[in-house]
Amino acid sequence: MNVLLTSVGRRSYLVNYFKQALNGAGKVVGANMFENAAGMVAADVRVVTPPANHPEYIPFIADICRKYEIGLLCSLHDLDVYMLSQDQRWLEGTGISHTLPSAEWGRICLDKYECTKHLEAAEIPVPKTTVSLSGAIEAIKNGEMGFPLIVKARAGFGSLGLARCKNEAELISAYEAAREQALASGSMQYIPLPDQELVLVQQCITGQEICVGIVNDLSGAYRAHFACKVHSMRSGESDWATSIERTPHEESARKFSQLTGHKGIWGVDFLDDGGVYRAIDVNPRFTGDYPFHHLAGANIPRALLSWAADKEPHPSCFFSAPGVKGFKDLVPTAISQSKG
Repeated sequence: MNVLLTSVGRRSYLVNYFKQALNGAGKVVGANMFENAAGMVAADVRVVTPPANHPEYIPFIADICRKYEIGLLCSLHDLDVYMLSQDQRWLEGTGISHTLPSAEWGRICLDKYECTKHLEAAEIPVPKTTVSLSGAIEAIKNGEMGFPLIVKARAGFGSLGLARCKNEAELISAYEAAREQALASGSMQYIPLPDQELVLVQQCITGQEICVGIVNDLSGAYRAHFACKVHSMRSGESDWATSIERTPHEESARKFSQLTGHKGIWGVDFLDDGGVYRAIDVNPRFTGDYPFHHLAGANIPRALLSWAADKEPHPSCFFSAPGVKGFKDLVPTAISQSKG
């Protein structure tokens, strides 16, 4: 079976996890708009693509799938996930397994406010959140919110517009700055939003960050979850982390699994608010936290390949030992030959 990883970027470790799981019984095809990316170099075959928002992107990906007889497709970037999720008609009848969300959840995950509201409705704890500046100020006066507060763009990628505010003057300034960044980012072309609702204002929580990977099979049924605590970040991703006991997060993981009915592994970031773990972000894909679950014993690439082949994964795929601390290393690597 051949595997296609779109927007593979620098995730060379994930390419290698899939290569190890395939054990010579298939190839990993890396697709990316930039050729000189670590994930592309690690792949057995690399294909340079148009940008994910290009009108010919999906036909291009469909051609790659036909050319390389792809049996499993995984997208590794939020915009790429969104674009591929919105039109899945080309996958019908191909026999290609994939981890794309539904069109609805592809959109919800890109809209941080709507996503927060769905989590809250499913009784998954979230911080107090609004998209109205006046509403935030009123909530502060009523004692429903209190400084410090977090401001960030409602839609977009990474930490667009992110700021921490200690008083009303900082809140007003940060809100307007985030709004300008949101407008300049072009995110409106993906999910149109009212001009006055482009910015998220959220209660700041200073507790430990916990990253939970929630695994469903390719029918959308819950199979496992993993958890790690983050010690430090680099380039917007977890850099050092330690696997932890999963039990405290099982209820939220199962509620999330049922809510989304997603395929494969999604990452949800939580913050410890005095013993209540509040969800602050959802990533509908393999995240930068997955390596720490893998180091602790999990093997979701192997599980996905088994499901794609209509087989039951080995139970060890869902094992995770607590207390395994890891970090992402920088390893200079020579490129011996071109691939394609």
